[in-house]
Amino acid sequence: MGTKYLGNIKVDVMTSNEVLNEINKKLAKREKFKLFFLNAHCYNISQQSEEYATNLNNAEYVLNDGIGVEIGAKLLGFTFKENLNGTDLIPKILDLAAKSNSSVYLLGGSPGVAEQAAENFKKQYPQISIVGVQDGYFKDTEKVIENINNAKPDILIVALGVPYQENWISDHFSKINANLFMGVGAFLDFSSNRVKRAPEFLLKARMEWVYRLVNEPTRLWKRTIIGVPQFFYYIIKNKLK
Repeated sequence: MGTKYLGNIKVDVMTSNEVLNEINKKLAKREKFKLFFLNAHCYNISQQSEEYATNLNNAEYVLNDGIGVEIGAKLLGFTFKENLNGTDLIPKILDLAAKSNSSVYLLGGSPGVAEQAAENFKKQYPQISIVGVQDGYFKDTEKVIENINNAKPDILIVALGVPYQENWISDHFSKINANLFMGVGAFLDFSSNRVKRAPEFLLKARMEWVYRLVNEPTRLWKRTIIGVPQFFYYIIKNKLK
C-alpha cells in the first residue's frame, strides 16, 4: 500500500483487500473520507481542469481503473497491484456495508435508475440498509443535501459522471453528514440493468471498452478514438517533465 504519482495526479497502489480493510477501519472510527477512481478518460480531464485535478489529489483514496492507467504507470516507472475498477470493487464495498450494518444513500443517474439499483442491491445483499435514493437531475442542491443529512447514511454513492461527481462531492463534503463519499460514474446504470456489462470473456481480456464503444458509439467514440492517444500524449509530456 502506497501513494504514487501519475505525473501530477496521485494514485494509491493497493489491492482490493487493502482497500476494504481501510474502508472498514475508517467506517468503524466514523471518519469522513473520499474515494475516487481514475481511468484514462479521467486523467485526460484532470490535465484540462485544475479544479478536478485538485479534487482528485485532495481525496483520501484515488484508485486505478482500467488498462490505460496501468500502461501509463509502467511508462512512468511503477506498477499497480490490481485493477481496481469501480464496477467490480463497489459490489465488494456494498457487501462490506451489509455485513457491517453501514447504511447507504444512492445519488445520481436518470430518474428511476437509483430506485431500480436499490431494489437490485436489496436482492443481492438482503441485509443492506439503503436509506435514500435521488436521481441526478435535481435543481435544488440544498434540499438534496438536507435529505441526505436527514437519512444519515454511512456511505454516499454519487453517480453524476466525471468530473461533476468528484467536484460535487468536494464542494459539499463539509456540509454532508456521511462517512465514505464515492464517485462511481456509470455504476448505478450497470446495477439497474439499464446498461449491460460486456460478456465475461471480454472482461477477462480487459477489453470491456470495445463492447461499450460498440454499444454506445455516439457517447464514447470521442473518448476512445481521440482520448486514447491524448492520454499517452499527457503521460509522455509528464514523463519528460
